Amino acid sequence: MPFVFFLLLFFSSFSFLTETNEELTVSTNQNWNFKPSLETISSDEISFLNVTHNKELFNSSAGSWISRGSGQESLISLRSPVLTGSGACGSFLILEDGLPIRPAGFCNVNNLFEVSTNLASKVEILKGPSSARFGGNALHGAINFQSLEISADNYLKTEVNGDESFKASFQYQETTNWSLGVALNRDQGFRDSSGFDQQKLAFKSKNKIKNWQATTLLNLTNLNQETAGYISSYKSSLRLTNVNPEAYRDAKSLRLNTLLTQIKANFEFQLRPYLRYSKMDFIQHYLPGKPLEKNSQTSSGLNFLMDVKSFPNHKLSFGINFEMAGIQLEEFQENKLTTSSAFNNAVRPQGFHYDFEVDTNLFALFLSHEFITDDDFKIFSNVRTQRLNYDYDNLMLDGRTRADGSACGFGGCYYSRPADADISFSDNSFRFGFSKKVMINEFFLQFSKGFRPPQINELFRLQKAQTLADLNSEKIDSLEFGILSTGDDFLNKFVLFSSKKNNYIYKDNDASTVAGGKSKHQGIEISGSVDVTPMLMIKYAWSFAEHLYDYSFSSIGVYEGNLIDTAPRMQGSIFFNIFPLEKLTLQIEEEYLGKYFTDPANQYSYPGHYLTNFRGFYNLTPNLDINFSILNLFNKRYAERADYSSFSGQRYFPGLPIQWRFGFSYSFK
Repeated sequence: MPFVFFLLLFFSSFSFLTETNEELTVSTNQNWNFKPSLETISSDEISFLNVTHNKELFNSSAGSWISRGSGQESLISLRSPVLTGSGACGSFLILEDGLPIRPAGFCNVNNLFEVSTNLASKVEILKGPSSARFGGNALHGAINFQSLEISADNYLKTEVNGDESFKASFQYQETTNWSLGVALNRDQGFRDSSGFDQQKLAFKSKNKIKNWQATTLLNLTNLNQETAGYISSYKSSLRLTNVNPEAYRDAKSLRLNTLLTQIKANFEFQLRPYLRYSKMDFIQHYLPGKPLEKNSQTSSGLNFLMDVKSFPNHKLSFGINFEMAGIQLEEFQENKLTTSSAFNNAVRPQGFHYDFEVDTNLFALFLSHEFITDDDFKIFSNVRTQRLNYDYDNLMLDGRTRADGSACGFGGCYYSRPADADISFSDNSFRFGFSKKVMINEFFLQFSKGFRPPQINELFRLQKAQTLADLNSEKIDSLEFGILSTGDDFLNKFVLFSSKKNNYIYKDNDASTVAGGKSKHQGIEISGSVDVTPMLMIKYAWSFAEHLYDYSFSSIGVYEGNLIDTAPRMQGSIFFNIFPLEKLTLQIEEEYLGKYFTDPANQYSYPGHYLTNFRGFYNLTPNLDINFSILNLFNKRYAERADYSSFSGQRYFPGLPIQWRFGFSYSFK
């Protein structure tokens, strides 16, 4: 790790200080050709929406659902149920300029708050298994945030809302070599004792070092959040209350990387050293005893990519990824538990529950190939092999005792600490497909295989009698067929997909983390836009899908053929963009989320909801724009997410009440 770190600083210093007047372009080609399953949210859309939470941005992507939690918390669904638990985030890879924002095996289920959304130049959503190109944690898909654009205009944007919240973003550059972006957000929250302060900074420089183009990105984020927990009703006045006023989440991150690119004859070389750091403290208010978790990671790595363009009608890419990380985690319960059941009071002791370190090493090779005939028939393929090693060091006593070695009642403490271990996971994945253009249509067919290794929390954060988690990587096989139709005034994408996931990791009735689950996922996605008249453009994004258990485990309520919980059959949005005046844009969004079950046995459900959002944009002068919006226009009472717990019954994260927002954007040279 020190070698990579110093290498990074060496290249970065040149990139920051070296100047050039040449206009440079940097290729971040990902060789991902299945266009119907790739959604792109442009910088204009990002600017127009000016979101407070990522959930608002992803409504335009069919089959995507970002479930809003408290403050900046979220859970992700990409052609999948909304997944929860310690391994949930391992199914979705979050990238920045094609680089994962967290080390393999240590994702954060809420890690969308570590990206600078409103400073991004575009967002790419890849739905379906993407492991063949991006590796583990891309089991169901990947989200790539392209960083701020250096050639963009300087601007200052501010916005206030009815809760007296405030947010602002700013981008500035004097030359074509660098740009600085800052985003600030102070949200008061609509629930008692909730809200957050958030700051994000991105600095990007683009220069030339001898024969290499160098693009350096520095990204810093900080979040201080007062968290509100679940409530038992989203319809009554309880939706504005917070039974966990003590809960909070403090998180910060730093990412620094330099992309070096050189073209020689028919070869393009990319070399990218990087450094990442993140730290988070938060109260686990949803657990008896409300322990405090502290976790952090420092990681560095080096990516190499070579594109070969010397063969007629062929394109070949070869890549190597190397990464090292040092990870720390501890869980501490400050007070003795006396207010829960006799069992919980006895097995959840005061003091430390976990305190461990994990050093990880990742090495991966991948190969991409593309062949295009003269009649626009394209064949594409990717293959990847990856090895991930965990070197785990328990800093406490092994087993399920208290920190001082004394025993808990009821057979032992709830928290179990495995002995030191060195574990490796080797995985392979591939993708194969073709496309063919026929007049205005392009037809696609692909088969892809994805994987995700077990996460650190699944392996080493055990409970009750479990002393070893004997887990293997989750696998998914997916078949997709798509049609992309384009015309002068319309674009339409149709995708049919069918997937099977094996070795599903879950918790059994003894709270042990086990593998062997199976699930099936199939559905249809329809998205696109049409210019109805010069004054009206309609956009749409809809998904019709079934996510089913493909195994039975009756003791936890799982039966083969049941719908997986938090997986609506139908969801989507339709946007009416209206241009009544040359300088005025209005948008009406109709958002729909269908009924879904909240428990594996399919006994409890949430009925779903319709929401109407209204937005507007007016160009007051060549440099000054006004934006305004009303979210949840009809003030419907709904749940952002519904859940069922055997301890507390039905529980909800309440939806946002009607909220108006007003702001302006000033651009300058």
